[in-house]
Amino acid sequence: MGIIAEPYKVEKDQFPEGKIILADGRILDCHPLAEQDPEKVETDTLELDKTGQYLIIGGRKPAPVPKPSAAVEEQRQLFVSNAFYLLAHKERILSDSRMFLCPVAIQNGIAYTGTSGFRKPTLGVYLEWWGLVEGAMRIDKNGCRSLVYQLAGSPLSGRNSCGAVREDGTTEAVSLSPFSRHWGPFMQLNQRYTEAKQLYQAYTLQEVLDILRMEDDGKANLSVMIDLLFMKHEIDVLNNYIESIKVECDRWHDKYVDALIRYNEEEMRQVYADCEAYEANVSKVIDTLKAQKKDLKANLKRGHIDNVSYQRQLTPLKKRIVDLISQIFRYRCEKVHDAFPNEKDINYSMITHFIERRTAGHSSESLEPSP
Repeated sequence: MGIIAEPYKVEKDQFPEGKIILADGRILDCHPLAEQDPEKVETDTLELDKTGQYLIIGGRKPAPVPKPSAAVEEQRQLFVSNAFYLLAHKERILSDSRMFLCPVAIQNGIAYTGTSGFRKPTLGVYLEWWGLVEGAMRIDKNGCRSLVYQLAGSPLSGRNSCGAVREDGTTEAVSLSPFSRHWGPFMQLNQRYTEAKQLYQAYTLQEVLDILRMEDDGKANLSVMIDLLFMKHEIDVLNNYIESIKVECDRWHDKYVDALIRYNEEEMRQVYADCEAYEANVSKVIDTLKAQKKDLKANLKRGHIDNVSYQRQLTPLKKRIVDLISQIFRYRCEKVHDAFPNEKDINYSMITHFIERRTAGHSSESLEPSP
């Protein structure tokens, strides 16, 4: 399954000035950098790799991936080792643009296009992705929980070897399936904030951790918050699965109804024609009774009859009209049952929908100009 809750729609990078709109629709005020140059904002679009590290042509060997500096590796480890702590403070981080835009020193990438689309992910992107995508927050058969923190694989074959961190801080390689429903949403979320990353202030990861720890003051029950977030994620996954099953069920039901109609089309048309003819005859009687009601009311207004006499004559007319309308419905049910005694799924509403749809289709065809 893919995204559980579709991100709030907004034109790519088109946020109100000085603000960002998160995937759930909430709006955060941003703090502009002291020196801004919107004309020099770089894009992060998906493009073929030019480094030779991810796109190999011919029999060439892949170019070696540069080893990250000690500072970058330290920042990477700082994020990985505090991933669950940061998750527990999700709402706090998603309320402050400087925390949300905090850069994360994790380099994700896929074959052929490399790191394009994945450059400079932020803390907010990870928190949104963990909550939105099934499989980003993982629980294995033994109940062990982990968070996927690094994506690497092939968008074509789907083969992948990604990184996940457990609650105790240990990391492991995991394979995500289907891979496209993991890297695709991550890239979309990351690209959503490409411009904001270059225009607005952001805390460092250490600053974020220092602020959170100061606010915690050692009193926060983080394990409960993590439990709640994982439970909510599982509930969202199950609800999404239920919705997908409903969609699939509706699709098969529609196919079944279409087949049922095609097999019984001639009989359905006859039932519809008989019911229409019967309803037309009964409607004439109903119209006559309605006219009598109208005349009766006119006589009351003119003073030709008193209210007692009016009510005495009106009551049987109203009852007769109700009986005739019920008679129409009974006739329809009886005709359908007589024509299809062994088909419980065929009803008059289905027949009417089929006839009206066919009639509308023929009408639209007749309106088309002749070639």
